[in-house]
Amino acid sequence: MTLNEELRDALNAQIGMEFQAFYSYLSMSSYFEANAWDGFAQWMAMQSGEEREHAMKFYTYLLDRGATIVLPAIEAPAYTFDSPLAVFKASLAQEQKVTAAINRLYKIAHDCDDYATVSFLKWFVDEQVEEEKTVSDMIEKIKRANANPEAMMLLDRLAGERQQGDEA
Repeated sequence: MTLNEELRDALNAQIGMEFQAFYSYLSMSSYFEANAWDGFAQWMAMQSGEEREHAMKFYTYLLDRGATIVLPAIEAPAYTFDSPLAVFKASLAQEQKVTAAINRLYKIAHDCDDYATVSFLKWFVDEQVEEEKTVSDMIEKIKRANANPEAMMLLDRLAGERQQGDEA
């Protein structure tokens, strides 16, 4: 089954968006590493890996559908931040951007009556709810810590204990 051209192009663009998120999370991880926030660094490294997996799911799906892969350019990510809170706020903004793109893909697929792609995208729609909640929860916890060094150290340790699929 041939993909609609608009849908194919949007799916290719999504690969780039997922790799951009991979790259951004890797940069966030390096920021935390450089500032001795080992747990937050591990959390962001795990997020980076998840985003790469997401990109590869789109890549494989396009190949399975017989579409040509066109990898878009990605930008250099931010690498300096003012605080752990600023990093997580940037993470949430990124997740919200990805959510909007996934929702747009879903609409295009539905409008094209491409129910195979609608089915494929359902997992991503659900995943984005979890992604935004996980980051939002961490933001709230950091705000509650209110720069208290002991509370921040505890959050850092807890972030480092997070396993793939866990919420913060």
